[in-house]
Amino acid sequence: MTEERNLLVGFDFCNDFSQISCYSRKSFEPESICYTNDDTKYMIPTVLGVRKDTKEWLFGEDAIAKAKLDQAVLIDQLVDRICSHEEFYVFDVKVAPEIILEKFFRKCISLLKRYYPNDMVAKLVVTIPVLDMTLIKTIYKSLEALALEKDRVSIQSHSQSAVNFALSQSRDLWMNDVGIFDFEDRGLQYYQIKVDRKHIPMVITVTHKDLSDTLGFDLLEDLNDRESLSYIFENIAKSVLYKQLVTTLYMTGKGFEGSWADEVFKRLCTGRRVFKGQNLYTKGACYYARQLSGEGKTEEFIYLTEEMVASSIGITVYKDAHLSSYTLVNTGTLWYEVNCEVQLIVDDMDKIEISVQDLYSKEVHKHEISLEGFEKRPPKMTRIELRVTFDDPNTCVVAVKDMGFGEYFPSTNQVLEQTIILSY
Repeated sequence: MTEERNLLVGFDFCNDFSQISCYSRKSFEPESICYTNDDTKYMIPTVLGVRKDTKEWLFGEDAIAKAKLDQAVLIDQLVDRICSHEEFYVFDVKVAPEIILEKFFRKCISLLKRYYPNDMVAKLVVTIPVLDMTLIKTIYKSLEALALEKDRVSIQSHSQSAVNFALSQSRDLWMNDVGIFDFEDRGLQYYQIKVDRKHIPMVITVTHKDLSDTLGFDLLEDLNDRESLSYIFENIAKSVLYKQLVTTLYMTGKGFEGSWADEVFKRLCTGRRVFKGQNLYTKGACYYARQLSGEGKTEEFIYLTEEMVASSIGITVYKDAHLSSYTLVNTGTLWYEVNCEVQLIVDDMDKIEISVQDLYSKEVHKHEISLEGFEKRPPKMTRIELRVTFDDPNTCVVAVKDMGFGEYFPSTNQVLEQTIILSY
């Protein structure tokens, strides 16, 4: 039986635990992929192990168990070690970080075969706690080794996955703002999702508050008095929600495991709906995989989380006997996924004009790129390649390369580059 690419997968990759979900066309919802036959075990410890006798690669709880018996070498803290450029060694042999991740992703993705033995991944969205370009590049590289190229893979932050999850729920749950309390090993974090309905299409923004100085993860172990812990959390929650029109709250993270905060949740339910769970980000990533696949109807939104480009970028071209605008980058595009390339034929021009339009004010700022440095040729006898990338959400880099004109004018391979700052 031939395998078909139709799986839409969300992968929450964290320093301590990872999770996978896959979109079900029966329930029309993301469903957690369990780590074992126990359907409650979907939290996969983000660790690898190598057996000392057979050199077999292990992962998750199996790796931890064998390491405790001194039968395997344990490799943990994958996210933190890659972000800090720490090197990996296995039996005193240096191993590249992308190979480490390739081993872990291969083991995890193979779990899909238990549920869908004859299907392959169509879209995979990996969500990570904090955007780090070293980590992002390493993830892409490791997945390429699994034949998952960038056309089938996207990487996003937890905040964007939270947006994808929240806005995929019933519309009455996000008629007003949505709040998310995330209590993981980096301490308590709060995200508030705002929907601007005055703008067409609607604009989604996220504000973030780091509350770890007040409620760090270490307090879970240091405070034996759970009443004190719930008292601290309740005061924090009431403070950040004061005078905020938040009518839906999501509580996620292993810090909320157990019942120590349940009474606080009940009190926060006054005028609000409160949900508690551990798979918000993986399911949000799965919803985004569905969106990327083009399946189903989605509302018209522009997402403006911290990794999105907040302006549209374009040029004016002459096509089909008239001038028209050509969009190079759309508002709400992930900045690190922008890699736009177009080829143009220059007609007696000594510059290219780039237009940057602000989403809210609609003001258009013009930026000129001089072509004076290129070799002079007759009109319509110069072909150029225009490439747009980003160094961060506000820093656009435009490169113009001389492509020559066939056998008449060979390319000089000369490149002109200009940086455009988008924030004004």
